[in-house]
Amino acid sequence: MPNTRQIVQRIKTAGNISKITKAMEMVSASKMRRAQAAALATRPYTEALHDSLESLAAASGAAAHPLLTEHPEGDDVAVVISTDKGLCGSLNPTLFKEIIIWLKKNPNGKIIAIGKKAVAFARSTGIDMYAQFTDLPDQIVSSDTIAISALIQERFLDKEFKSVSLIYMDFVTTLVQNVKVQQVLPLPKIESSEEALVDKVNEAEYIFEPSAEAILGDLLPYYLENSIYQAFLEARASEHSARMVSMKNASENAGELMDDLRLVYNKSRQASITGELLDVVTALLAQDTKKAQ
Repeated sequence: MPNTRQIVQRIKTAGNISKITKAMEMVSASKMRRAQAAALATRPYTEALHDSLESLAAASGAAAHPLLTEHPEGDDVAVVISTDKGLCGSLNPTLFKEIIIWLKKNPNGKIIAIGKKAVAFARSTGIDMYAQFTDLPDQIVSSDTIAISALIQERFLDKEFKSVSLIYMDFVTTLVQNVKVQQVLPLPKIESSEEALVDKVNEAEYIFEPSAEAILGDLLPYYLENSIYQAFLEARASEHSARMVSMKNASENAGELMDDLRLVYNKSRQASITGELLDVVTALLAQDTKKAQ
């Protein structure tokens, strides 16, 4: 059993860790609220944008567009959205497991690594990286993701990329984040059933200028940019939620460790005091015995 001095030092260390993790928990909670609000606020807009594309597709007869067209040339690419920092529990390991699964389905695939953790994972496992982006801001805005969406759109239209998928953690609740694989290129063909098409046509009359096909051609690239931006917002909300929960658990574990160490300390002190009392009693008894002789 360690001596009391060692136990006291361990209690101080656990207390310092608890203070640090508690401070990090509070910081993560603040960032989490902002990130969650941003992700939830843009979801209705993304859904409305998809509905608008459906209406245009119904009016234009879903005319072919380069972003909707499959081609056999090029590489399969996955845009992996990880974190720059750690201490967020199983968030990144769960994401990396999905990368391995994706690579098994696409043996010659490449990744575009977003975040230092994805870059480090790709380098350590020998995964082929086409590009990497790090140090993106916490409060991400659409302009921060334009370069990424422009890169994959340009390479896809040049037939350097055959397909592009997003792999990221989708925010569900503060305690639940699920890994999501979303194909963004070629964009999923926006098709509706015949009944839905009739309903859309009968709901309202549209006047398109210059034409439904031209508007669809302008809206599809924007839809791609918005889909990527929404994925980043979901990933940020998931990151800060996971980190807040992880730091909360760490603070609680440090508190439990301190309680256990205090119990050990008290037992050690009690044993020490009992030993000292026994020594005193033994000495007194020895004195009495000597006097009696």
